[in-house]
Amino acid sequence: MHKINLILCFILMSANILAQNSKKINGAGNNINAYIGTWVYQSNDTIFKIVFQKGKNITSYGETHGLYGGYYLSVKGEVLENYMGPLPTCWNLKISTTRPDNMYIWAPNSDSYDKSTVPTLGMSFYDKRKKHFNGKGISGGYIKLLSPKKLLWHLDEKEGIWWEVEGREDTDITKVLPIGFSVPEHAILTKEE
Repeated sequence: MHKINLILCFILMSANILAQNSKKINGAGNNINAYIGTWVYQSNDTIFKIVFQKGKNITSYGETHGLYGGYYLSVKGEVLENYMGPLPTCWNLKISTTRPDNMYIWAPNSDSYDKSTVPTLGMSFYDKRKKHFNGKGISGGYIKLLSPKKLLWHLDEKEGIWWEVEGREDTDITKVLPIGFSVPEHAILTKEE
């Protein structure tokens, strides 16, 4: 009888431990601080700016820290895109899966990086004019810090299409045609002071 009580006690303790809802925090740390701020690219009569601030996504599984961003584009002195306004600091997907209207770039940080180095960050870009995948945004891009004052911005639409439709039985990847971007796809930006 003593053995049965001991076994039952062990089973109940194990079930209680396994039932704990452990929340994982991904990408927390200060290794992305170097990205925070406004970055500018200028070529002839085109000015492209992006701004980054820290933020996080919360899901039922945990939270992911990263960067929220906005962008600005002017050509020949005419402002075509201006989404540099207030950015979110948190997107709680437990409350709403609808992306905040003021979120244009999301670059999640990863736990796989050495916390002492500045990582290259993959990102999703929400092009307000082109509206990839009906405004859901497109991944396949990345940002990379080249130096404390230089940033590489890269968008790859074909890769983003692949990430979106690979494995989906309802979509033929050969029928999803690239529509381009309203901003430069590849640029080296300089940090504004």
